[in-house]
Parts: sequence; C-alpha cells; structure tokens
Amino acid sequence: MTSPKMTGGTSESGEDRKFEAAFNSILHVDKRDYPCYVGGLKVASGNEYVVKSPVDESIQFGRFQEPEDGLAGRAADVAADALRKWSVTDPVKRAEIFEAALDSIITQRYRIAAAITVSAGMTRDDSMYEVERLMDVIEDGTRKMREGFKGTPIGVWAVISEYNSPLAAPLGHAVSAMLAGNTVILIPPKECPFPVYMVYDIFVTAGLPDGVLNVIFDRNGKVANSLMDDEKVKGIVATGRGDRFEDVMFAAVDEELRFIGEFKGMNPMIIYKPSSMQAAADIVISSAFGYGGQRMDSCSKVIVTMGEQKNLMDHLLVAAKRIIVGDPAEKGTTVGPVISKENMDGFLNIVKDAKDNLVFGGKRIMNEETSSGYYVMPAIFVGLPDDHRLNEMDHSLPILSVQIVEDIENAFEAANDCEFGAGIGILSKDERIVERLLAEANSDVVYVNGPSSVIGTASKAAVEGFVRSL
Repeated sequence: MTSPKMTGGTSESGEDRKFEAAFNSILHVDKRDYPCYVGGLKVASGNEYVVKSPVDESIQFGRFQEPEDGLAGRAADVAADALRKWSVTDPVKRAEIFEAALDSIITQRYRIAAAITVSAGMTRDDSMYEVERLMDVIEDGTRKMREGFKGTPIGVWAVISEYNSPLAAPLGHAVSAMLAGNTVILIPPKECPFPVYMVYDIFVTAGLPDGVLNVIFDRNGKVANSLMDDEKVKGIVATGRGDRFEDVMFAAVDEELRFIGEFKGMNPMIIYKPSSMQAAADIVISSAFGYGGQRMDSCSKVIVTMGEQKNLMDHLLVAAKRIIVGDPAEKGTTVGPVISKENMDGFLNIVKDAKDNLVFGGKRIMNEETSSGYYVMPAIFVGLPDDHRLNEMDHSLPILSVQIVEDIENAFEAANDCEFGAGIGILSKDERIVERLLAEANSDVVYVNGPSSVIGTASKAAVEGFVRSL
C-alpha cells in the first residue's frame, strides 16, 4: 500500500492534503501493544493477537491483548463501583468532559478517519462520514445535558460491536450511555479495534474518570457471553453483524436486562416510477456498495416491478461500470476491500452458487495494488427466486439482489418480508405510494428519494435510550 496521491489531474484540496498528511502519519505509526483497559489500568494477558489491515496484509496495527479468564467479571465490578459516583455527577459536568473530547476529535478528525481507512478499508469519504457521525452524537448528547436532561441511569452497560461501523456505532452508544450517567464496558470490533482505542485515549485525556469506560478486546466472544450473564450488567447494546450476535439476540428476552439492538440488515429499496431512472440507479449503487456493502445502512436488495425492470437494469449496469475498486486511501476510489479473507471467500462462494443470475461483477480484483488485500468487484444479481437467501437475508458483503415483482402490492410485501435492518426505502415521484409505504412499512425508519445512508450510522445512539424514565 502506497501513500495516497491525486489522480486524473484533479487539483488537490485542503481537505485532501489534511487527510493525506494524517494518513502518512497513521501508516507509519509505531505498531505497539494494545492492552485491555479496566478501571483506567492496562491489563495484559500475554496472549497476543496481531491485527492486520484488509487493505494490505503486510500492514499490522500492533498486538492486541486477548482477555484472561475472569476479566469480564472484574470489569463489571469496576464499572459498578465507578457507577456510584458517576451516576450522581452533575450532568453539565459530564457534558463538559465530552465537550472537551469533542474539541480534540474535531482537531484530530483527519487522523482518526485515516486510521479507519487503514484498519477497516473504508474510503476516505466513508471514513470522514464515520467520524462526523460520532461528532454529531456527542454534540447532540452534550446539548441535551445542558438543556436539563432528566432520567435515572440504568447502570452498567455492555456495548458489543462489529466492523460494520468501526467508530460511530460503538462509541456513539457508549457516549450516550455515559452522558446519561451509566458506566460502560466496550468491546470494539475485533477486525479493526484501533480507531476505538484512539478515541478512548482522547476521552481519558479529556478527564473521563477511571472505570466509567472500560475497553476489552474480545476476538472469540467469550467476554460478550460472560457480560450477558453477569448480574451487574443491566443493559446490552449490540451493533453490527456477526456470529456472536446469535447469542446476543437471546438477551433481548430477559425482562430485567435492557437491550438495544442495531443490526446490519438488507435496508431494501423499492423503485417505482422515480423522477429519473438514471438518478435512481446512481442512488442504488451508492447505497449498495459504500464501504463494500458492509456499512450499517447499506442496501442489499432493490425491488422493481416487471414493467420497470428493464429500464432500471439498463441504467444500473451503466452506473455499476463507474465503480472503482482499489486502495481506499486513493482519491476517486469508490469501493475498498472487504473486511477479511473469510468475508472475501464467503463472497466468492455466494457468487459461485448463484452465478446463473449474476449480471455484474463477482470477481476478485488482482493487480499490483490489490493482490495483498481483500478486494472484489461488487456483484449484482437479478431475478433470483423470491425465497432465495439473497432476497431474505443480508450477508454484509458487496452484493445487491434486484428482485422483480409483478406490481406495487408485491413490492410492499417483498420489502417487508426480509431481514430489513435499519430501514426500508423508496424512490418514487408517486406521493400516494410514498405515503402508503410510510404507513405500512414494518420499520421505524423509511428513507425516501435518497440513498440509504440517510439512515445514519448509530441511528439509535441517543441518551434517552439509556435511562429508566424521562
């Protein structure tokens, strides 16, 4: 992986220069040991795990300490002890700490974004969006504290996160919980924990008391399972998509345990008489393949009627040909790598199994720039059976299924009958149909005539969710 450079004669902006300077700094940062943090203390087990970049396997971020047995219980004890003082701290005092942290995040936002690009494979635009979303959550939460926010903290929260949002979701929820007077045990994404560690240091420097936020690297899910069974943990946040969440889902049925789930889903989109089919196709590509289809709000399924499917596909394939897969630090790259070799292999296996319906992409990208990373050309499938897994379940991969239905009635049914995730969308100039979807969608969020990214990362990260009553 080389330092980013300008391509195609495009002039270099001030924003570009700041990102590139930060990127070079991150790329050459000392690859040190990263411990777990419990009660402000560094905890090392001696059992190290080297985290590599999906951009290039030769890039290592350091050695992250896997937790020793019993650390989850110790963290819960420490967080419960810190809760006694933190929960009665003046909300304005709590806000002041995070306002100071926000100032530092704003100052270091290019450096944090560069860390996300290298560690998670997000393009520079997606990485900046991820940082800005966290900034929005902190700003909104601190404003509410100063406006006289009322509510009783729940207690100790465990925040369990995956790579779908390497920064905004885990820290957005953690900040919201802490502003509300709770303490937190945070499990960062195991594939890309580095950005969380960076911002943890910022919080500590801003004056966050020991034990209010504890960070444990948990590659195998043992800590997450222990925390779900710990009586001192009163709330669970699960955000992203991963195997560990199959167990987390059962936590939601415990009436004594508060649960917030923000799971990566299909975020399906209906295309019905849009104002411009060309614009609709561009929105679909942007929604489906930002961050390689792995973003929390990425769209994995588009639904179109038989009468409009040819027009959509003609424009969609033209838009797809403008996708540029490559080094995410390069200006102009639209899709970087998927997060891991396992995900890349899973993508190629899915393409192989459904190849009869593949109309675009679906191959590994191998050249001098990409051969050491996990790069694939996004895949578009058309006309799969309605009950095919790619029409029902999201795989957190750069895969888009175009589902063809007979009429708008069937389109509504297809949108509601899948693992829709954060929201359901529609691109249409027919106001009557839009209003109907708003009324009938089995989703709290409906995005209209825009990309699925308007849902936002960490959309549920708000202090109101972390108190007993308002």
